[in-house]
Amino acid sequence: MNKTAVFIDIMSIQKYIFSSNQLKDNIGASHIIESIFDELKEKFEYSYAGGGSALIYFNTATEAKNAMKEWSANLLQTAPGIVPFITIEENFDTSTYAESRKRIINKSIKQKNEFIPITALSAFGITADCPKTGLSSEIFCEKCADEDISYLSSVSYTKILKAEEANNKIRNYFKDILNNDDNGLDKYEFPDKFDEMGGTKDENNHIAVVHIDGNDMGLLFKQQATEEEIKKLSAGLTDSVKSSFKQVLQKLIPLIDKLKYNREITLKEKKANNGKLILLPVRPIVLGGDDVTFVCDARIGLWCATEFIKAFELQDICRENKITACGGVSIVKTNYPFYRAYKMAEDLCNTAKKKRRNESDNSAAAADSYIDFHISFGGMSDSIDRIRIKNYKSADNKLLYKRPYKIKEIPKLLNCIKELKEKLPQSKIKKFREVLYSGKIAAEEFIKELNYRGNTLPVFSHSDEAKKGFSDDKSPYIDIIELMDFYPLSLISKEDL
Repeated sequence: MNKTAVFIDIMSIQKYIFSSNQLKDNIGASHIIESIFDELKEKFEYSYAGGGSALIYFNTATEAKNAMKEWSANLLQTAPGIVPFITIEENFDTSTYAESRKRIINKSIKQKNEFIPITALSAFGITADCPKTGLSSEIFCEKCADEDISYLSSVSYTKILKAEEANNKIRNYFKDILNNDDNGLDKYEFPDKFDEMGGTKDENNHIAVVHIDGNDMGLLFKQQATEEEIKKLSAGLTDSVKSSFKQVLQKLIPLIDKLKYNREITLKEKKANNGKLILLPVRPIVLGGDDVTFVCDARIGLWCATEFIKAFELQDICRENKITACGGVSIVKTNYPFYRAYKMAEDLCNTAKKKRRNESDNSAAAADSYIDFHISFGGMSDSIDRIRIKNYKSADNKLLYKRPYKIKEIPKLLNCIKELKEKLPQSKIKKFREVLYSGKIAAEEFIKELNYRGNTLPVFSHSDEAKKGFSDDKSPYIDIIELMDFYPLSLISKEDL
């Protein structure tokens, strides 16, 4: 059956969502992207709509053009800064859905290379620049008093306005978890500021930016022959992502008191509903499809990412289609440029995917999920590959990292953290780190001295590591040492060891 189809693709979504250093802006931007097609979905038949793209059906080309004119004109006012590419195909044959979809997407790609629309007002010499975007400041913002800002661009202002809608929506979805009070009132709340994540001011003010992406998803969608199969897969993935994050929260909340008691995470509380409202040390930003991004206290970053991927793998649709995922955990200070931190998390996710591809020569390896992490101790802003080439090699050119890791290897890594922390004093651990950078010979001599004094190193994968510090010219100990301050021992359960 032939129809008039419209393919809409939103450009530069990551930059639009994550460009601000204010969490509230990012929350609002994510909500705008998530709800951008709601009006079209209510009025017209559609194949799919979400994740920044949509395929909408119309009876005629005239109807399609009029609808897109109205929708895009409204978008300029309600969501300035969004860059949509709209492609119309008059003879979209639903009986050969996969082929027709491929044709309209290729047409869209060609269109993108020919024209880039302007969707936000540029700055002018007679106006002040928006402190968040650099665009023209044209709107007075009453909601920005706590940021000491008076005027903003329409792009930033719209994101702030939408943040409360986003908070209400996510509260409603997780209400059975947040509403944990005897009086039926919310006990827990998601934070909307980075410095409310749980880190202690001037001591450990770090956050973790976590990005997780399903493996081989493009190939999986191409394998779906019919429109109904694609709809089922898309809806199933969205439900699985939200269900997985809910399971992470269910595991995290019982640990909060233990973490607070041990002073490893200092959670903030605020008065609300005539009682105390505890701010959770985690906040989802993007939960949809197979693409997930959330921020949390740095010390639970790897834990949350690992628990999410484990829960995701067990979802029905993931088991049916043998879906795995890779994740990247970028640990930075709260004042670090957020978009750069997000890009680092995305790059780490990609390095995890790359290692999976390199090791997936057999079906068993292909079924694994991988995770990578990086802790930014300074202002390094290079790509993760260049950072590791410059800063994670010994004097004799040995690799001082084994990242990324398979998810099923994380328990071994945690056991090494626990053993090293319990066996060696901090001064010896610091010295061991310095020795590893000197190379294999120096490391071997240091380890002999440790053994002479009755101390041994934990073994991650090979006995050579405990004797020489390296196996296959790689050492896991810098990974272990760096994680020691960012993985509380109270999070390591007996199941992990």
